[in-house]
Amino acid sequence: MARPSKAVLAARAKSQSLLTRDWPSSVPGVFFIAVGEPRWAARIRWQKDNAVHRDKTHVWKLSINPKTGGYTEKDLVHWQKQAEAWAEAEWLALTKSGKEFSRSALASSWTLEALLTKYLEGLDDGSIKYRSCVSDRSRVRVLLGIAEKGANSHNKAFAPVLGKTMDELAPTDFYTEHPRSHPRAILLHYKGKNGQPPRNNACIKLIQTIRTVMGHAIREWGLDLDLTKVPLPPLAKDPGRDETLTEEEFGWIMDEMKECDQATRDIVLMNRYSAMRRSEAVKLDWERVALDNTSARLTNTKSRRVKGKDLDRNRVVPFAPAIVEMLARRREASTSDTGAVFLTAAGARIWADAVTKAWERARRRAAMKHNDPLMLNKRLHDLRHTRITELGEDMPAAMIAKMSGHDDLASFMRYFNPKPEAMRKKMAEADRKRLAPGQSGDDLSRVETAAVLLAELSPEEMAQAIAKAFAKRPAA
Repeated sequence: MARPSKAVLAARAKSQSLLTRDWPSSVPGVFFIAVGEPRWAARIRWQKDNAVHRDKTHVWKLSINPKTGGYTEKDLVHWQKQAEAWAEAEWLALTKSGKEFSRSALASSWTLEALLTKYLEGLDDGSIKYRSCVSDRSRVRVLLGIAEKGANSHNKAFAPVLGKTMDELAPTDFYTEHPRSHPRAILLHYKGKNGQPPRNNACIKLIQTIRTVMGHAIREWGLDLDLTKVPLPPLAKDPGRDETLTEEEFGWIMDEMKECDQATRDIVLMNRYSAMRRSEAVKLDWERVALDNTSARLTNTKSRRVKGKDLDRNRVVPFAPAIVEMLARRREASTSDTGAVFLTAAGARIWADAVTKAWERARRRAAMKHNDPLMLNKRLHDLRHTRITELGEDMPAAMIAKMSGHDDLASFMRYFNPKPEAMRKKMAEADRKRLAPGQSGDDLSRVETAAVLLAELSPEEMAQAIAKAFAKRPAA
């Protein structure tokens, strides 16, 4: 390797002498750091109402001369001026706002793209974490145009809105009923599955993610943002899914899962008869299961967020005999009274996605075997709908909601999907009880009720019922 020339060595020596000098700044908060990578830095701190506030430290690294590998005084002075200009703007913003907000906290200093990018960095490095962060991360990537899968992969159509500063945004940048007047609105360019128009719920969730990012920036970063600029779109929510499985359909799928890992089959059984969510089943530990296997206490279950914080929600789930028997079998075979209830053959906690994939494969085989294409629409989560629906036909809604983890009737009703036939039968049973011997009721209502009961019968059964009724009448 050739030795550096005298000129290069002289430049490097001069560079080192520059770094050893003191470089004071007349602007408060600006200082020079010679250790490591030489850089100018600015840290703005102020006091208001006996509380100390501070902005994140900003840095300006010196440029290395490619010829000499050193630094020049001209470059050092240039970045000093950059740092001082930034700090002066920060102090000016603080003065104008009465020490309420620095310039970095003003809406005019942030584009929507910069805000989403900073939030994504927090999600990726784990500094921002909550239960639904995975879904929000996917939607943020879609908005930034860096999603690699799905109908919106590499969708750059949101760029015009993302480039606006937060104070320039308007509600019509997100949703509009007049596409010609606001052709860049985000939801106009958001795609649903297979390129079709997105469902209303998907549109609402996309805008809610932007509001979540803004809410976090207001609470945690101290930014002066206006949430009213990003209202939720006035779209009606999509009707809830009302799919349930019959015992026959469930049996078909379980038959096709006979070759699956026993833990996978047991989790599906747990979902079917406990109304637990898939994630709750796979995370279940023996410490949470009662010693007699008749119930389990679930902790940190799915819940709403309030002011950016997940609510700490627990509930006790009672188990049906089929679950009690299954847990007793697993407890007897287990070598430990702690840890995961459902382990793979290799001794690891089973993955939630592995259960779903096994269900989908079995569902597909069952649909082909029984020539029933409607089976392809039966999802693993429909087992929760199924259990809540069948229990709802005989138990009070409040009691089932305690078991299922719903804290409001609207959420519960999305899972309670009784068939018209089941409702008619329950109505008939109620009428039978009301008209039982010794019960009072006017003649008209009794006649109407009898007509309802008879309408449930076939013509032959109806004739037999009438004949028996006449036979029971006392002789005149």
